[in-house]
Amino acid sequence: MTATSSTSQGQQHWHLPAMRAVPALAVGLPLPFIQLHAPVVGLVALAVLLAGTAAALWIGRDRVPEGAGRWPLVVAIWSGVVAVVAAALAIAAPTAAVLGLTVALWAIPTGIVELQGWVRMRSVTEPRTHQLARDWLAVGGFTILLGVVFAFLRDPVSLVGFLGAYAVILGVFHAVAALSARPARTTTIERSDA
Repeated sequence: MTATSSTSQGQQHWHLPAMRAVPALAVGLPLPFIQLHAPVVGLVALAVLLAGTAAALWIGRDRVPEGAGRWPLVVAIWSGVVAVVAAALAIAAPTAAVLGLTVALWAIPTGIVELQGWVRMRSVTEPRTHQLARDWLAVGGFTILLGVVFAFLRDPVSLVGFLGAYAVILGVFHAVAALSARPARTTTIERSDA
């Protein structure tokens, strides 16, 4: 008797939120333990978060249902561009205003594009795909809210703290979304008469 594990074939949609969780948690978890909550720290953290997010979305751009459109590719490119800008600004102009505006200029368009993925998938009836689309709604809305807050906030300690909190919440949310969307593993027993 041999036990083999089988999973559903084809695209695994849960891979995308799993990959997105990694950079968010990698940035968000250590940020509270850094004593210097200066704009330069926030800009470097933003650059790392966005570079990791861009890489995850680029790799997982084909891991969304066909009807969702190409939003992971658009967000990957935009996040990559802003990651480079944030890294340059960390060197050239690390101020609270620059940090706030950089986050706002990234977050608001990114959230809107992610919401478009949800809009396209509202009529889906398959439960796991529907849940992933609802996750895009939550992440898009939360990202827009972050952008609005950062557009007006100018206290560097609060900015860095909120960026870390956003990254942790986003990372945990994506990790839970990946686990929820992952198909159950089934074990089949094969009998051998040999």
